[in-house]
Amino acid sequence: MICLEGMIFAYSESARLVRSALGAVLRQRREATRRTLTEVAGEAGLSPAHLSEVERGRKEVSTERLLAVAHALGARPADIYADLARLLGADPDRPAWPEDPPAKLRLATASLPLEALRSVADFSAYLAIAHPPPRPKGRIGFNPTNSETSPGRGPLFAGAPKSRR
Repeated sequence: MICLEGMIFAYSESARLVRSALGAVLRQRREATRRTLTEVAGEAGLSPAHLSEVERGRKEVSTERLLAVAHALGARPADIYADLARLLGADPDRPAWPEDPPAKLRLATASLPLEALRSVADFSAYLAIAHPPPRPKGRIGFNPTNSETSPGRGPLFAGAPKSRR
């Protein structure tokens, strides 16, 4: 097991430590399912030697290959990343993203260049104009302004003959 005490911020972790932690997560998941390296590697399209190196934190793994390994293990990628975050010392009671939408947007776009933000804004405006939200449609045959009701039948429908007395 990897000891990660004293690591408060992600900036303090080295690439080697993150690789080792990710490898430990994958190995724990594989062993929990009682599968061999050869089985999981074959299903993920990797060589057993490469998966072994990844599990020991000696090799990098691409996102595509990580997704393939997660699929072979029957795990969602989000669960793999959540296990990794916990292993690296993330606070489980603190949400990864703030609930406030403007704060979420600031975090998500903080590293984007200004030109990329303009492109996204322009495209969003185009989509809003080209595909406006549908207008709510009224109910067919129902006259909501008519307050009369017939006995036991609820509101009268528009165009229905009224009873004569």
